Amino acid sequence: MKNESFKEQYFRANRWGKGSLAFVDRPMIGSPGAPAQAETNASNIWGHINAGYLIGYEYTRWWKESWALRNTAVVGDWSWLNKTRVTGPDAERLLSYASVKNVARMQVGQIYYTPMTNEAGKVAIEGLTLKMAEGEYLFSQSASLQWLSKVREMTGMKVDLEDVTADYTTFALQGPKSTEILEALTGEDFKDLRFSRWRKVRLLDEDVIVGRQGVTGEVGYEFLMPTASGRAHELWRRIREVGSDFGLRELGFKTQLVGHTETGIATVIRDFLPARMPAHLIQKFARHWMSHEEVDAIDYDMSVHFCSPSELGWKHTINLDHDFLGRDALAREADEGGPAHRLMGLVWNSDDMAKLYAGLFRDEPSAPPPDLPYGQFRILFLKAFDGKEQVGWASGIAYSPNLRRMISLSRLRASHARDGAEVEVLWGGFSTEPSVRIRAKVVSLPFIKQRRADDLTRAMPAK
Repeated sequence: MKNESFKEQYFRANRWGKGSLAFVDRPMIGSPGAPAQAETNASNIWGHINAGYLIGYEYTRWWKESWALRNTAVVGDWSWLNKTRVTGPDAERLLSYASVKNVARMQVGQIYYTPMTNEAGKVAIEGLTLKMAEGEYLFSQSASLQWLSKVREMTGMKVDLEDVTADYTTFALQGPKSTEILEALTGEDFKDLRFSRWRKVRLLDEDVIVGRQGVTGEVGYEFLMPTASGRAHELWRRIREVGSDFGLRELGFKTQLVGHTETGIATVIRDFLPARMPAHLIQKFARHWMSHEEVDAIDYDMSVHFCSPSELGWKHTINLDHDFLGRDALAREADEGGPAHRLMGLVWNSDDMAKLYAGLFRDEPSAPPPDLPYGQFRILFLKAFDGKEQVGWASGIAYSPNLRRMISLSRLRASHARDGAEVEVLWGGFSTEPSVRIRAKVVSLPFIKQRRADDLTRAMPAK
């Protein structure tokens, strides 16, 4: 509607009740950066996620965008991530009880990565928690409001929860030259801003939160700019203009998760399923992310993809020194020597991949072609074998233009979770098509060294 604010459109887009019609009662809405993104989204395709948000799909070519992430810089849009403001007398207590990370230790200006588990110690949701002020926090992840509301109801704590997703952008500037671009953009020195810290800067007559973060593994920053003024797209355009001198590219929706796999970071839906739902509802949930014939072809209990933080490589986030939901289960897991499966990387055999592609150009039936990249949040868990024995799962499959290899994450039995071990990944058979086995070598993660927490002051010239 003509006079609706962006926030009002966002709330209309999230009305999922009976009688709500998609594109009418529930509109598709552009990201706050959309006016600027429409100038350069050469694909003219818009990815859709989180009830309405449309994100530029491919600005140049996806492999060039992926290359720029590791060699120059990119700006990507994660504004669709839900953001929940947490306040009230029990705000700290609630977040500490919800998270495996002890939020009571946080200082204003800090950012914590906070996996949150159910009673069984399986990850229900995970995301970033920013301490904005004493007694005020911002938790960012899809379904953040729903999960925190459930924990509040469970505990009876006095907490106010507000959906502020539409109030802020989440523009991510990532890559080796991101600090230089940020300093050119702001005219301020940012080398002393440590990883997982934030500060405010004045841009376009707004106080913008700049947090040093990066799910890509590179040095990077996230811009939380208020959207009420309607000028957020100007910030996107300005980042693009300043970054052009440094080789920056815009990162499209198609390419975003290649960087997750390269840096060895498990992603919900793609590498594990959120354990905030009852097990009997998994297949119903899966139909949002798989075709019906793919769901019907599943011959196992999908709750196997409910994972503990340690199974996903997040053991370092677990603080057993405080009471939290799932603590007893995670303490038992630790006492038993850790989870049965461990997160590792797989480098798929290039000769086997070449044979797979060659088969597509012959007349006989063949295993299906890989879709590269295969989708932002498509469910695709592949069985990994040692001979006839299944030893784990492969997920997050990606062709890395930087490594020139097909790679994936994997959750493997401890016996096979070691560098140099070999497995075979079953590709195909998603419905009625043939399948083949692709050899893969097990490697420690990440594939590409993470530099996001580097001390940038050491690179400064002596005065």
